[in-house]
Amino acid sequence: MQPRNAKKIWLLGASTGGLQAVRQFLSNVPVTSDLAFVYAQHIAGQQINTVLRMIETQTGWPARELSTGQFIRPGTVTVISPQYETRLSKQGWILRFASSWRGHYAPSIDQLANRLAQLYRQDCGAIIFTGMGDDGARGCCSVKEYAGQVWVQDPQECIVPAMPEAVIQCCKTDFVGSIDQLAGRINTHINQMEACSQ
Repeated sequence: MQPRNAKKIWLLGASTGGLQAVRQFLSNVPVTSDLAFVYAQHIAGQQINTVLRMIETQTGWPARELSTGQFIRPGTVTVISPQYETRLSKQGWILRFASSWRGHYAPSIDQLANRLAQLYRQDCGAIIFTGMGDDGARGCCSVKEYAGQVWVQDPQECIVPAMPEAVIQCCKTDFVGSIDQLAGRINTHINQMEACSQ
């Protein structure tokens, strides 16, 4: 059984300033069963419960942290743990290890984007918000390689513009905009999917 009910999987990647940015974004996107969000935020491990609570109480989106064997469900925000390396199997279910993430970033947006792109191909999208470093740039190139969409928060609006700028330099982005513009764009995207399914 594969949880491919969501018509689109969107990866939300962020670091410094990202909690506020993603909260604002999700607050302006109505909950829909047409897509699912996977949220990778560079935070301390002890903040994960705060993030889950913030999403559910301030945006209305159901949020959860997945364990091994669980699937990404449509109409939810899956928050990836910064403490435990998390991968996706070929069947689309979560593999969560007891070990920490390898490399400079936890969680690794690059790794998650690459795997989501391989699994969902043109049904995968990525939005990179404010943050330090270049995590997400290589992963977004994979999303583009598999015909997915890559959007970024306008660097001029970011608290720290490095992550969106790295994506812009690495691959051709499909859209650059403010948080409100990104939310408006995805709402248009959802409306188009709904119209096509009727």
